[in-house]
Amino acid sequence: MKNHYPQLSQAFIGLLLLSGIPAFAAKADVDDMKSGLSKPYVTVNGVAQPSARAEILLREQIARGAQDSQQLRDGVREVLVNQAVMEQEARKVGLDKDVLVRAQMDIARQNILAQAWQQKILGDITIKNEDLKAEYDRQVARLGDKEYLIRHLVVADESTAKLLIEKLQAGGKMADLAKEYSRDQGTKEKGGLNDWIPQGNLLPALAKVIKTLSKGNVALQPIKTDANWHVVQLEDSRPYKAPTLEELKPQLNQIIARRELEERVKALRDKAKIQ
Repeated sequence: MKNHYPQLSQAFIGLLLLSGIPAFAAKADVDDMKSGLSKPYVTVNGVAQPSARAEILLREQIARGAQDSQQLRDGVREVLVNQAVMEQEARKVGLDKDVLVRAQMDIARQNILAQAWQQKILGDITIKNEDLKAEYDRQVARLGDKEYLIRHLVVADESTAKLLIEKLQAGGKMADLAKEYSRDQGTKEKGGLNDWIPQGNLLPALAKVIKTLSKGNVALQPIKTDANWHVVQLEDSRPYKAPTLEELKPQLNQIIARRELEERVKALRDKAKIQ
């Protein structure tokens, strides 16, 4: 259902970030680590694989839930060896000269640098309490003062949606029709029933119709959204009590940080010469 009714918790930073790279408290620690990372971790056919590469692979696995262990480190070593022998063979047959391969390498490098820059900017952002409060007030106002319990059918075309409305008017049950017709995998087995949804989290086209319905009623016309057609029934409504600022603080921090990052990117684009 998330595709149709985006939740506040989905307003997270939409840009990819490097994961598993902690901040170090002391400069001496950073210097010591950098010195160690430049040393070979394994050498393959005379070509050193720096410890930095092993560290990246190790942290990626730990970020996915693996426990740091000698077995994990041995596995990282095997990956580095396999990658090295394949890379060396690829160079022997000239794949590193292929235009599309070189483009892929350039894109990977560009993406990594862009991600590192994003992480640096996000790490430098300081969010004030007054900014959090202002964002909280905006989000609460956006969510509105009511929430709805809704059943719906999601179909690909208007004619099918109209047919389903006719079936409902003839005594058909929304729950039965959902299992047979609805494309929404998240609700079809629940008879089309969604969780309680704040008014502000509904897509505008849906919100406009739903607020006119009485409890138990089905909208007489199908509702068009970007990708689908909806048949909607209002099960119930009630006053909406927004979470507290403290409860929403992680999401609010990310919304503000994302906005700041987007503004930095826009400023860079505005200064750039784009031809």
